[in-house]
Formats: sequence, structure tokens, C-alpha cells
Amino acid sequence: MRDAHGDVPGLRPGRVEDHAAFVRLFGELGVEEPPPPLDVWVSDLVKRAFFLDGPEGVAAYALVDVLGETGYVVNVVVAPEQRGRGLGRKMMRELAAWFRTRGCREWMLYVKPDNEPAVALYGSVGMKAGRLETTCRLSRDHLEALPLAPAELEVVPVAEPDFASLTQAFGLVPGKLARFATLSSHRLRRLTDPQHPEVAGLGLMDVRAQARVLMPFFAATPAHARALLEAAFLELGSGEELRVVTGDAELGALLQEAGARAVLRTLMMRGPLPDPQ
Repeated sequence: MRDAHGDVPGLRPGRVEDHAAFVRLFGELGVEEPPPPLDVWVSDLVKRAFFLDGPEGVAAYALVDVLGETGYVVNVVVAPEQRGRGLGRKMMRELAAWFRTRGCREWMLYVKPDNEPAVALYGSVGMKAGRLETTCRLSRDHLEALPLAPAELEVVPVAEPDFASLTQAFGLVPGKLARFATLSSHRLRRLTDPQHPEVAGLGLMDVRAQARVLMPFFAATPAHARALLEAAFLELGSGEELRVVTGDAELGALLQEAGARAVLRTLMMRGPLPDPQ
């Protein structure tokens, strides 16, 4: 994305020394993974972060990205002691203005579906509920519960000419694959049938090696999912668990019946950017 640091009224750009505050507020997300370390903060995240300062220090932060014409709010967190003062709404209003300056027409984010105040806030700024996703933590043994993958399938890297067909096949946000392809922490992989290379909708995953998470993850059937998951374990090492984020209820149920743990549920919300106030 283009450098996020620009004029955002009321918000200031992130700084290297904000890492400690970022780590503290990141913990409020209630997710399993640890906060990104300082080297990741410095190399990537700081240039996509905005902070709101209060009398006693950092009151809130937001982490953003630009995916084509879509503004992606990766995180927005208000310090617990600052909640109930409308700071979340202020953050969203200022971020909407910033996204407009970057040519965005819409915005999106993910939220826990049981976080009713957050869901209500995002709904009030024009976002609609979409795909419900489950994050499962699984081992290589859990794949035995899935149907065998067709032997002819191959897992190959995603190339730029694949972006359009994969985006259409899986209903992705336009520009998402192009953006992720620029990041060394992301490894895009797709399923292909050499006998029918024109078929795009067999499977897709983004292997994030450092976090051992596959997100996004799409497969035509649980058998196709098995082919992707086996390739991911081969690439990352089968001795440890990994996490997969899926909106496929059948796949999630099969994995959980086999003993995989559902560790997080998230709701995608998306809508047009609100008109300037």
C-alpha cells in the first residue's frame, strides 16, 4: 500500500517507540497469537498505524491497509479506561476520511460476532455483516477425517495472471491478492488440475509462515481442502499445529469432529465509505 502516514485530523502516524503501546492494546483483541514483535512493527506495521493520544498517553490505535478501492481496517482498539467516550466512532470517522484520500470507495473489517457494541458501531457507519469465519487449530492427524484428495491435484504458487480469476472464483476483495503478493510474510498457493488448468475455483490459501496460519483459505470441497492442508503441513513442517481460517461450515465441522479446536470466530463487515460529515 502507499505510505499510510498522511494528514488525519485528530490522529497521528505511528512511531517506532509506539510498539509498547501497540503491544498493550493488541492484547485487548482477545486473540491467541502474540503481538507482532518489534522487527515486524518496524519493517511493516508502523507505517500503517495511527494513534489517538489522550491526557494519560495512548488512548487508541488503528492499523489499516489499502486493497485496491477497499480500505481495510485491520485493527481498531480503544484502551479499556477510555471506552464509552466515543473514541471508537471518532477513529472510524477519521479513517473513513483518510481512505477517501487514497481513492477507496468502500471499507471492511473483521469483528467478533458477540462484540455487540463494536458490531453496532460498524453497522452505524454503513457496514453490513457478511461471511462468518472460524479459526481452527489442527494437527496433521486431524486431516485423516477429511476425504482423500483427488490424486491429480497440484498445489502451486499463485502468479499475477491468476489474481483476477481467483478473485472472481472466491469472491475476494479486488486488490487483496495483489497486495498480499508484495509481502514476504505471505505465500499465496492455489490448487490446480493439470488436465483442466482453466478451472480457477479449486482452492486457494495464503500461508503465513511466521504465524503458522492459513488465511484466506478456500476449497471447492473438503477433499480439496485436504490437498491444500497437506501441502501446508509439508511446507511448514508437520510436527506443529497450524491454524486455518475458513467460512466453510462443512469443513469446520469435520475438523472439529476430528478434534481440531475452534479458537476464534469472526464476522466480516463491509460497506461503502460514508459521506463526509
